Amino acid sequence: MITKFDIWVSTKYILPKTREKFFSLITIFSFLGIALGVATLIIVMSVMNGFREELTKKILNINGHLKIQTFYNVKKEKTNIKLLINNEFKDIIVQPIYTDQGLLNSKNFTTGVLLKGINYSFFEERKILKNDFTKSQIQSFKKNQGIIIGKKLANKLRLKLGDSIKIISSKSYETLVGNIPREASFKVIGFFEIGMYEYDTSLVFFPFKLMNQFLNKKNPDHYEILLKDFDNIDNIRLGITKIIPSFYKVFDWRQLNPSLFNAIEVERNVMFIILTLIIIVAAFNLISSMMILVSTKTKDIGILRVLGVSRFQLLKIFIINGLLIGLFGTISGLILGLLFCLNINEIKGFIELFSDSELFSEEIYFFSNLPVIIDSSQIIVISSISLLLSFLATIYPSIKASKVEPINLIKWE
Repeated sequence: MITKFDIWVSTKYILPKTREKFFSLITIFSFLGIALGVATLIIVMSVMNGFREELTKKILNINGHLKIQTFYNVKKEKTNIKLLINNEFKDIIVQPIYTDQGLLNSKNFTTGVLLKGINYSFFEERKILKNDFTKSQIQSFKKNQGIIIGKKLANKLRLKLGDSIKIISSKSYETLVGNIPREASFKVIGFFEIGMYEYDTSLVFFPFKLMNQFLNKKNPDHYEILLKDFDNIDNIRLGITKIIPSFYKVFDWRQLNPSLFNAIEVERNVMFIILTLIIIVAAFNLISSMMILVSTKTKDIGILRVLGVSRFQLLKIFIINGLLIGLFGTISGLILGLLFCLNINEIKGFIELFSDSELFSEEIYFFSNLPVIIDSSQIIVISSISLLLSFLATIYPSIKASKVEPINLIKWE
């Protein structure tokens, strides 16, 4: 049992009432090392969580959770895929999609773009972008009167609503003089902003029928499926595979973006291990601090032993001493990390203002703002690791303190 006497003596050793400073220099380094290690680990892991979550959410909102695609031409689709799936599964959104790659040309500027033919329900069902459009823009899209492009692409091309742009498709058509690329001019009827640079600068939304006419295709390129029960994705994928024709294949979002999400997961795990080393280094500083404390308090230890304090009680006193440093350092790091996470974009803006440089380029990191998700379970793990390492760091110095013999002190003096 830990007594009030144990805690009182431990506190006196941390905050001695002498001419010395409240903390020895190495004790301060131990405290700051633990605090900075915990704070850094919380900040980095929260940003990594936010990055992964936002990237996943934006990609899934654009591309869906599942994708149904055929790998060879089907002259005439006899099966209504959407009706077939909706009859079998509830809370599933199925949409036919046309896709193509092309070149966008405007005002002597040419850039590659991804063309995506959709129905307007795409925006409503995925709960993205629908608030960005006026009623007239919605009606224009439904009536196949124009296309919608990203705001960043529009700013780059200096386009305004109502302007026309030329799009050259990667698909061609045969003529007597050979294959000629499909090209046409389209009116810009709206702008969107997803917040992901790659999409905001290269994605063009077409009304479904307008793109059908432009590409002259009979069947959709693929079907995208959005799930409400995301956790049941494997069972739903298996069920869909069983009911659709054999010339269709079903892919989930993990198969469509394997390298990207695997890289993020590996990077997150590696960063956790590397940053944990900061806390381990702080724990070694704590060992040094405790060893110095034991050597400077040898006389006090001898007096306590003469007064009847047992070896086990001395062991508890010095373990509590180290744990208090670890506890205060962990709590300080926790507060510092959470405050930094909650104000990270303001801090980022402040640093960019004075450094006159962009810390996180949108072209590289995809996002205009750093996303942060604070995971309580991760915070518990980080705090537990910090406290565990603090405890382990106190064992050897505490054992050494408990083995001090009063008779030896008399001989030395």
